[in-house]
Amino acid sequence: MTTPAARPPGRKTYTRLTVGRRIPPEYELVSSDLHYNHPRRFELSAGNPVVDWYYRHREGSPLQARGWERFADPRRTTYTGYTQVQDGREDVVDGLLREIDDTAYDRGLDAEWVRFLDRWYSPLRFPVHGLQMLAAYVAQMAPASRITNCAAFQSADELRRVQRVAYRTVQLNGSALDAETARRQQAAWEDAEAFQPLRELVERALVTYYWGEAFTVTNAVIKPRIDRLVNQEIAGALATENGDPILTSIHFSLDEDARWHREWTAALLRHLIDDTPANAELVASWIEKWGPLASDALEAFASIVAEAPVPFDPSAVTARITDDVSREMDIVLKAPRHTTG
Repeated sequence: MTTPAARPPGRKTYTRLTVGRRIPPEYELVSSDLHYNHPRRFELSAGNPVVDWYYRHREGSPLQARGWERFADPRRTTYTGYTQVQDGREDVVDGLLREIDDTAYDRGLDAEWVRFLDRWYSPLRFPVHGLQMLAAYVAQMAPASRITNCAAFQSADELRRVQRVAYRTVQLNGSALDAETARRQQAAWEDAEAFQPLRELVERALVTYYWGEAFTVTNAVIKPRIDRLVNQEIAGALATENGDPILTSIHFSLDEDARWHREWTAALLRHLIDDTPANAELVASWIEKWGPLASDALEAFASIVAEAPVPFDPSAVTARITDDVSREMDIVLKAPRHTTG
């Protein structure tokens, strides 16, 4: 009597990710190799405008790597984990905003500080929306799903910041934002001298279509400067000095998002340089290319801190941020490398 051949074990959806008998962790299951159209797997033929756009600005980007999928988000963010983290943070910010309403907090603010916020803080929803669109483009064009995930979550974080700035703006205007005030705040973004280098920087970045350069200018040039200036300086230390500690607390939460954006950016840059050492020079060239405009934007926008009722020294703020950004990029771009197999 012959023994029937043993039936091979059934394949699971994660079989291709399994090493030995190890079941992959959730992060690997829901983030690995999700792009059906990279490399070159579009069902549409070449000549289609959408296909050609990707081939020109993604496959054609000077930023290349042998192993895109070996990048991993240092936070191992999944959709479930993201919503859980942000739900907790939003509970905190919602509580702070309720406290403003319940305690008539805004009546105790210095009138000059409220005018400062109306002139310089409320229009921030416009450049932050630009950052949201930039992150969304990076997510759309990235050659690996783990990069797309990080950038998509970052885009959602920027919408969170837009919404919180807008909500605070409405509170400061007595729970109603009339059309004239809204137009005045938009005009400040479009016309105020302090905003114009930043507006030029964001708008030029929005028409930078090679995904690698778009990622670099967004996450390695604009955000490290503007996030620090907005979250840590204007709505942070400056707000505290001007008797507005709740604004500081709100932006402490928003800055937690920004710190993670810097962490995954640094991890991706380290991976790209380990994978292909020539990427270090390429990224550095993009940072150098965009650096003058970014420095102009930081210096011009930081000048507003001198207009607060309790002012800060703009040059000190600019120097502090510039030093932090330079040190951060030096660590990423100049650290000793190991070879990737």
